[in-house]
Amino acid sequence: MQSTGDREIDGQLEQFGQNIRRARERIGLSQDRLGLDRAAVSFLERAERSPDLPTVVRVAHAVEVTPAALLKGIGASNSAVRGPRHQSDASASPASRFGINLRWARQRAGISQEALALKAEVDRAAISVFEHGRRDPNLRTILKLARALEVPPAMMLGGVQSSKEPLKSSARQLAARRASPPPAHRGGKRGRRR
Repeated sequence: MQSTGDREIDGQLEQFGQNIRRARERIGLSQDRLGLDRAAVSFLERAERSPDLPTVVRVAHAVEVTPAALLKGIGASNSAVRGPRHQSDASASPASRFGINLRWARQRAGISQEALALKAEVDRAAISVFEHGRRDPNLRTILKLARALEVPPAMMLGGVQSSKEPLKSSARQLAARRASPPPAHRGGKRGRRR
């Protein structure tokens, strides 16, 4: 695991990786049969990377859960916090949904962008950009903001839907990959040249 220097966030990133692994195993797929880059999935499951929001969305889509479901059991367990009500606007980007949730949680806490930035150890200008949906945060930043606002990280992704865009593989290719056995590998380390 790559350490962030913050034990709580490191533990939450590990839990996120375990949630991915459990969701992947629940649908019976190996890392290389997910339709995503196997190495990237491996890094995420081992908490060696903090994915950006589009990656969280793609992984959630691949393991057939919502992005918020990948954050279940992580961070504050204040189940009374439900987040803002979302209208069903399929055109809203994940960054826009996250921004709405962030603004709602910040206003609920009654603090300014500057105060949140100090508490979460995030740049104040980034708070504004996130709230306006103009930039995708990475998971580490989402976890820091949720902790500072004392809300469950899953609430921060409420209303964020899995991408309807195709992954690296089309839906037909992914279905075929699930139905067929994994390819046999020849001896030795795959991809290594001598």
